This record gives sequence, structure tokens and C-alpha cells, in this order.
Amino acid sequence: MKRVAILGYGVSGKAAYRALQTQGCDIYVFDEGLKKSNIDKSFFGKDAKKFYDFEFDEIVVSPGIKKSHPFIVYALNKNIPVISELELGFRLSKCPVVAITGTNGKTTTVSLIEKIMKANNKKAVACGNYGYPITQAVLENDNLDYLIVEASSYQLEFIDTFKPFIASILNIGFDHLKWHGSLDEYKKTKLNIFKNQDKDCFFIKNSEDDYSYNGKATLLEFSRNRENSDCFLGIDKVVVNYKSKDIIKNVRLFGYGNAENIAVSMLVSRICNLNGKITKEVVEKMENLPHRLEFIGEIDGVKYYNDSKSTNIDSVVNALNSFEGNNIVLILGGKYKGESFSKIVDLLKEKTRAVVVYGEDKKYLMNDLEKLIPIPLPAVNIKGAVVAAFEVAAKGDIVLFSPGGASCKPYKNFEERGEAFKKEFEAYKDYYENTPGI
Repeated sequence: MKRVAILGYGVSGKAAYRALQTQGCDIYVFDEGLKKSNIDKSFFGKDAKKFYDFEFDEIVVSPGIKKSHPFIVYALNKNIPVISELELGFRLSKCPVVAITGTNGKTTTVSLIEKIMKANNKKAVACGNYGYPITQAVLENDNLDYLIVEASSYQLEFIDTFKPFIASILNIGFDHLKWHGSLDEYKKTKLNIFKNQDKDCFFIKNSEDDYSYNGKATLLEFSRNRENSDCFLGIDKVVVNYKSKDIIKNVRLFGYGNAENIAVSMLVSRICNLNGKITKEVVEKMENLPHRLEFIGEIDGVKYYNDSKSTNIDSVVNALNSFEGNNIVLILGGKYKGESFSKIVDLLKEKTRAVVVYGEDKKYLMNDLEKLIPIPLPAVNIKGAVVAAFEVAAKGDIVLFSPGGASCKPYKNFEERGEAFKKEFEAYKDYYENTPGI
């Protein structure tokens, strides 16, 4: 009987446990962050150190555990295979996999591809970093035509046989460097997505990204600069050239970065020989997902957009470039990741009326933006940022909540942060519209 350790017992760890049960494995669970569990052979809190007392044939690691963790270092030094839940799920899957990674836009692309597949009567499930673990998707769905997998750099760090039929890297920017150690390591991990592909597979690349493709799969590219690329991203359209020409215009999916998401989705559809008319209709009807350039309302002619999913500078740039003109009041904040916001000062001068900075790391952002005129306005929290942004905005302006950093206290993730922004907007809107004399 194969003895397997699971490191981390969150959503993916629990899914991996159930999957390994079906394989008749002898399973041990270790999680330093939890206090107790009712499952057999589980070790939590301080007891997790009993990991060293056992010999394992393989280790399944959850996305929240770094490669530098002592358990993983120990296992690798002893040549014990360490795999991600993504790798485990792939081993158990029985259908072609479409895998999407990138710094920004993964979830929107995976969601769009799933909608396209289902509209074309394909049995497909979106999973992975999308929130539905791949092992769970495999166990709960029979006779799938495709698995549509959102693959994070954390998951791609520990793959072995993972070989998607179609893989794509939407973009590579500055992110997760505290985790991976350097931009080169982060990029190297992303490139793992095509390392096992062969000539029967396809890889879709952003031609503007600065890495060389050395894989064996058929290469397709999308580009903002080359009109003859497999998919060209124009100012107000996406032009598909692969197999046959088609032009996508007047879509509801709003935002500069969404052109990349549409391009990859269209190319996946062409590779899979799906109905072009049906695919185009799905793309044209797709709307922004929550917390991704989500229009949430208007106060006295000032429009508010929630882009809480913005956790890096590249996503801020995409958000700013999604609007014409220079009438944006931008709200920045969140945990500082080390990349200087000074590199976008010129863009901020071009696109914004003002910048509001909130949160525990606002001193770093204020320092980065010291050359920005007018000087950024500090706010204690999101509530203060909502009010400050309105105070400096004029009718016809846009307040854009695109933090550019990871969530900080009291919010666990970008979803909680985005919901808080919407709640504070609604509260201030109600106050402004129902208070006499304002």
C-alpha cells in the first residue's frame, strides 16, 4: 500500500485526501495551522512535526506551503517525490486538459472557456485555482470532454507528468516574488506549464512577453503589435486569424486586459473545432466577473468601479488603460510587494485627476509616488478612501478601486476587500443622497 503525506488540510488538501482514498493509499495529514481533526492519522499544530517520524512514498503539497518549508526541504533531500494537488488531479483525469496560467486574467479566461464549451454541448468543468480543486472535479464528474484548469505558479511548482492538451500563459508580470524569491524563479515556474507537452499539444503565447518558447507543442500567438499573428488585439476589436478570419467587437467584457482573455478563449475554440457562431455569441455576452473592473454605481455623476482583484502593478496599468481620458481618481492600497509604483508615475500623470492611498503599507506607496503631482491623498481605510475619492472627483469622473497590492487586515482576500469597498460605497451613496444640505 502506497503511503502518502498531505501537507496542508485546506480546500485542496481535503480534496486530495478524498482522491487518495479512492486509490487505496495509506494517508497521513499534516497541518501546522489547524488544531484538530476527526480523520485518522492526522497531525495538527505542534503535532505536525511528527512528519519526520514516518517514511513516505510520496507527498502532496497544498498551494499555501512554500518550497522552502522544512518538511518539503527534508523530503526533497531524501528524494521523496513531492507533487501538487494539480498533478494528482491530472493523474486521475481521463479527458483532455486546457490549462491557463498568467499573472492576471486567469479566472476570467477559464470561466469564458467553460461557457464556450458548454454552449457547444461539450461536457466541461472549470477547476484548479478557480476554487474547485481539480481532484474534486475529477471525482465528481464522469465522461468529461474537457477539464478547464486555472493553474497558479504555486501549483505548477510541483508537477511531474502534468501535460495539458492546450496550455496558455496569458502574461507574466511582477508578482509573488516573496514566495518564489525572484522574477526569474517566478517565470521559470510559470513555464512549467508546457514542459511535458508534445507535438500533439498546443501552446498559446503572448508574443509581447519576454521569454523564449522551447516546447514541442504547436505554438500559437496573440499580439497587440502584429496584425498577422494568430490573434491580433486591436484598439477596439480582437481579430482571429488562425484557421479562418473572424472579428470580435462590441463585447460586454470590459477592460484592457480582457482582450487577452478573449484571444486565448477564441484560439482554444478554434483548436477544439467548436462552432464559430456559437462561440462568438458567448464571447459577446460575457460580462465582467465580480471584483474585476466591476461597475458598482454612481454618486452625483461620479462612477465607481471595483477592481479589487488588482493585486499587482500590471493589473493597475491594465485597469487605467481600460478607460479613455484623464478623469480617473485612483484608489491604491494593500500589502506592498516590493515593486516600486514610481515606474507608473508618468501613466498616473496622464490618466488620473488624483490618487488616494489607504492601508497599513501606504507609507511605501506615498514614498514611491513622491514625484506625482498632485500629491496622493492618504486615507486610513477603505471607508476613508471612498469619501476622499469623491471629494476630489468632479461630475463625469471615474473612481477606480484598483489597489495593486495583496489584501491586508482586516480582509482575508480580494473578495472580502471588494465586498467591503462595495458596502462602503453604498453607505456613502445613501448618506449623500439622503442627507439634507449636501
